[in-house]
Amino acid sequence: MRTACSRILVPLVIHSVLATLAAPALAALTAPGWRWYNEPPPVAAPQPDPEVEEKPSVTVTRTLTPTQQMDWFHRFHQDVTNDAVLNPTDLEKVERAMALNQFVAEQSGAYGMTMKKALLDDPSLSYTRSHPTEQAARKTYLAGLRQQKTAAVRTLAQQGYGLFFVYRGEDPIAGQLAPSIQDFADRYGIDLLGITLDQSQNGAIRNNRPNQGRLVVEHDPALVLVNPKTGDMKPLAYGFIAQDALLGRFLNAATNFTPDF
Repeated sequence: MRTACSRILVPLVIHSVLATLAAPALAALTAPGWRWYNEPPPVAAPQPDPEVEEKPSVTVTRTLTPTQQMDWFHRFHQDVTNDAVLNPTDLEKVERAMALNQFVAEQSGAYGMTMKKALLDDPSLSYTRSHPTEQAARKTYLAGLRQQKTAAVRTLAQQGYGLFFVYRGEDPIAGQLAPSIQDFADRYGIDLLGITLDQSQNGAIRNNRPNQGRLVVEHDPALVLVNPKTGDMKPLAYGFIAQDALLGRFLNAATNFTPDF
């Protein structure tokens, strides 16, 4: 019985062992076309660490405009002054405020002296060159200016311009102004016509006409320069005005309000 079993089991065990040992050998006999599948994967070559690009160091300098600098200094000056006033017994703070005040005074003085130098370097910058303020020259300057104004009235009169005095006879301001306006017209030789808005005439004006809605003015009394030939009208003044000031308005009208400075 045991011999029969041995004859059966021994061949089976041998067959199993042979099958186990033959497996690697059979794998080695795989077709060459599939060899790549059985080879170990290639080992990737080590890659160097990426270099970190160093960015250049940039320093930005911000320059304040002159206005920004002055704004900053004014705030700083005010802060220092206020600190000294709030602490009047603190010697250090008071001295600091005084030093700042001295600095401001020195800067102002230097600016003033440079202005004087600039006026000598470029006389056209001087207002007093053509508009003197000294008493000795002021009288001569004003006399020349008055001649220019008087000439402007005569020039406009020669061009055909006359003066309308638009007023209300019951208005006390117009009543006070009327004699001065008539005297002005007689003195400088320009025709004057009174235009009444309320049908009440002022006797100080020699020639009067009712308005009857023909002339529209926003305010009265009014003085209007009128050229009947061309229909040109130029307002000169509203309300009360002195003769000297009215002379200036004629010069403004004659020069088309060209600045005189």
